[in-house]
Amino acid sequence: MSKSEIVAQFGPEAETSEIISFLQELSKIHALTIEDLYIKWEQFSYQKHENRTELNLRNLENFKKFLQLQMEKKAAQASPAVSNPTPSGKAVKPIKPLHSSPSLFGYNIPKGSALKKRKLNTETQGQEKGHKLEFSDGLSENQSSVNNDSVMTNTPPKSSGTSQATGTQDHESGKILTSLNPENIETAEGLDEDSQEKVRITPFYDPERYKFRTMRQSLSDAADVLDLQIETIAKIVQTHYDLSPSDFGDPSVQAQSEIHAVGRIVPDSTTTEEFLNMDSLALETSRMAGVGRRTRLDFTDIDEISLFCGQIVAIRGKNADGDSFKVNEVLPLPYPNSPVSTLDELQKCSAALEGKPLKTLVTNGPYFPCNSFDLHFLEQFTERVNSEIKPHVLIMFGPFIDVTNPMIAKGAIPHFPHLKHQPNTLDEVFTKVMVPILKKIRQDIQVILIPSTRDAISKHASYPQDSYNRKYLQLPKNFKCFVNPATFQLNEVFFGCSNVDTYKDMKEMTKGGNTSMRNRFDRVSEHILQQRRFYPVFPGGIKKKLLSTSNDGKKVYEHISGADLEVPYLGLTEFVGNFTPDIIIIPSEMHHFARVGQNVIMINPGRFIGHSGKPGTYAEISITGPDLENGNLTKVEGPEPTFLHNVWKRARVDIVTI
Repeated sequence: MSKSEIVAQFGPEAETSEIISFLQELSKIHALTIEDLYIKWEQFSYQKHENRTELNLRNLENFKKFLQLQMEKKAAQASPAVSNPTPSGKAVKPIKPLHSSPSLFGYNIPKGSALKKRKLNTETQGQEKGHKLEFSDGLSENQSSVNNDSVMTNTPPKSSGTSQATGTQDHESGKILTSLNPENIETAEGLDEDSQEKVRITPFYDPERYKFRTMRQSLSDAADVLDLQIETIAKIVQTHYDLSPSDFGDPSVQAQSEIHAVGRIVPDSTTTEEFLNMDSLALETSRMAGVGRRTRLDFTDIDEISLFCGQIVAIRGKNADGDSFKVNEVLPLPYPNSPVSTLDELQKCSAALEGKPLKTLVTNGPYFPCNSFDLHFLEQFTERVNSEIKPHVLIMFGPFIDVTNPMIAKGAIPHFPHLKHQPNTLDEVFTKVMVPILKKIRQDIQVILIPSTRDAISKHASYPQDSYNRKYLQLPKNFKCFVNPATFQLNEVFFGCSNVDTYKDMKEMTKGGNTSMRNRFDRVSEHILQQRRFYPVFPGGIKKKLLSTSNDGKKVYEHISGADLEVPYLGLTEFVGNFTPDIIIIPSEMHHFARVGQNVIMINPGRFIGHSGKPGTYAEISITGPDLENGNLTKVEGPEPTFLHNVWKRARVDIVTI
């Protein structure tokens, strides 16, 4: 690990010899690459509730303890202690005997074993069941609610009266933290009050298909959708690699000849709750290709690969012993096509903005801290939007009223002295407290709202998700409520927006130095494009809180939030029209970024309000108009000449502080 590699990842703060030697020592001790070490550093910064942790020896000492603690926890979960006979209550995992007949799903079930259902702690369950949602007029209830949920949020309790002062200390509003294409493109000026600039917004989805009833999931419908995902990718692979149907086979069947197989990456054990690795993966086939059986995979001969649960893969190999499928090659999935437009369409879009650049802002909730209803930063932001930034379009991701917020969860809603009639419901909190602030946004600025499954104002709590009800929420006409995920067009530019944290939920398993050294955000972005879905992880991620641990070591958790997938309708989460959008926006709790992958701009704008209550970040996108003369458009020959948009060449993205 050279000095230049360390500085490239950690920045100029790492140029001192003490810090470089310290990081090199940590890399050797924990056998981490420089990229993996930087990802661990971001996790450490995230747990400290800081947007940016200063790289000094004091923080590095704490970082060293953080890595040691992670290693100890992982070791404790990986194997039960044998030398120390403590009553853990965990049974030893039975070893699968060789040459035994497989079960229906490709696994051997030891005789005499039984799956025992876990019972919840009745005392804790009774306490939660008896809890009543109440609105509080005082601050004491507010403070107590934060204290009670400090484990869930990992945020130290603070009084609502000091949150504003804390957030404004050492904060510079409007500071650019990182930029994409800053050398070639200037920041767009935005709306001109004297001109007739107009942005055409065209949604590419059927809103009626998102109005399904939740919690009515059918197993047969879910199985059909999961099978269809595999069969669709199999047809794409067959066409792309010019394979015949006879080249494909069932990987669970013992054979001495090589075959091609397409299936879903799953754990090799249906009861595992631990982190996966390359030795604990299986391939799940469709019911048509292999009766839905699971076959263990052997990646010994594969040098470079990146996998995750739910990934659809195409592999070549053979199952010579009937126990596992030895993979000889992993066939890369082809990327979808890019959108194109005719010359007439591009000229109309350019004329709509009078040849000026398109300016778009992107924000991501929550919009107030977890310990108060302080909307000071949202008010300041709307003022800057109107007077300084002046975008053509503002895209706002939920949640606006986060159900996982400690105050919301406990019903500790404070008294609003400026209101004559206090809100009685969470919907009224939004309409009476937040909507007046949002209405201050200029009428000539188009605002797009993308819902969140954690939002109290949404009547649809699963993904894919129906849009907000604009009239019910009393929003003005310049607000447009879209579904989640949503594909839409701003003039000629295609946007894809999904409000589920794919970058956090995708737990990769990598093999090979070149793969591991690549930026993780780039790897995840390419997985999203290859899988042709905004959220290719299955099963979806989950966030939970530990409630209690019984005497026999069994842990009881409370579900907080997660992807909340509605499996029979996952077809609505796929890319529209079998092409990739020009810009894909997926908010994440991970570090903000703007990157280009396979000619697609991938953006995580960051949180509007940080975990510690401090102001966060937003994304500012400036896209120059389509111009044939400057060479930024690529002509595609055909019966009617069309042009690739090449937005990744024409756009500048800035991550800016609130």
